[in-house]
Amino acid sequence: MLAEFIAWWSARIAELLPASLINAAAAPDGIVIDVDRNDTVSILQRRKGREEPIGQGVAARLAAGTTVLLRPAGDMVLQKRYTVPTAPRNDLDQMLRHDLARITPFPAHALLWRWDGRPKPGDRTRTDVVLTMVPKTALAAVLERLAAAGLAPRFLEIESGGRRLLLPLAEDAAAQSRLLPALAWLCGGLAVVALALPFLLQALALHEANAEIAALQPAVAQVEALRRGLTDGNAGREVLAREQEHSADVLQVLATLTRILPDDSFLTDFALRDRHFTISGRSASAPGLITGLSAEQTIHDAAFAAPVTRIEGATADVFTIGAEVRP
Repeated sequence: MLAEFIAWWSARIAELLPASLINAAAAPDGIVIDVDRNDTVSILQRRKGREEPIGQGVAARLAAGTTVLLRPAGDMVLQKRYTVPTAPRNDLDQMLRHDLARITPFPAHALLWRWDGRPKPGDRTRTDVVLTMVPKTALAAVLERLAAAGLAPRFLEIESGGRRLLLPLAEDAAAQSRLLPALAWLCGGLAVVALALPFLLQALALHEANAEIAALQPAVAQVEALRRGLTDGNAGREVLAREQEHSADVLQVLATLTRILPDDSFLTDFALRDRHFTISGRSASAPGLITGLSAEQTIHDAAFAAPVTRIEGATADVFTIGAEVRP
């Protein structure tokens, strides 16, 4: 499925390219052998698109390190145009190979051939195919003579509509012609991988970081709970301190009163509200309590809140005293 999509996409991109760019196929450098209809050969050396005549001996010496191409006469080349159903390239290649005997006078094994196709304008389900063929018998004598001279062409070079088409002459050349597109696709795939790899590595690193964060969430939640508890505790202590400052410390006031009151006095009631306290009880000398309370620096405005009464038949005074506690 992926190969079919890539082939379809490549064909669509090729359709967008200018015709001049498509037809200007690069001519490979090497030894070019021209053959006319009389099997007369002319040997040329092509370098950077320029062709210069050379001798047979020079060509034989250069043939081992360069590509040798055979350029047949135009009347040796057959072309067939027809329309076939659109199919993946490999399937179309097999179909045309089996169909050659029906649409040409020759079977596939008797031809050097290639095909070029383009989707039919307005109907993508059909493909216009151009078959380019050269009968092997037309070149047999020339190939034998060249082989004897140490020249073994690997490709036929054919001019067709301003394009240079290469037809493989041997199995290794055919394999190479199929290998080059495969290598091109492989290079393209490696380029895509090279471009995508940094993003993939970044995504993997992000995934690992998220997994580590998720694993630490329970510990983080526990720490947050402890922090909230400490914060709430501090807030409670602050509130208590503010309230104690506003209303005075009950225990501290009781300790002060215990220290001031003489041993013959005891309390029956104690109330503290907004730094004002009221005490009630009995004492052998109630007026002396006012003196003792007034002498204390933390107590202010000590006074009887009710008349002092003496219990009949006893030596104790019943008193009620109110005062303020200084901050």
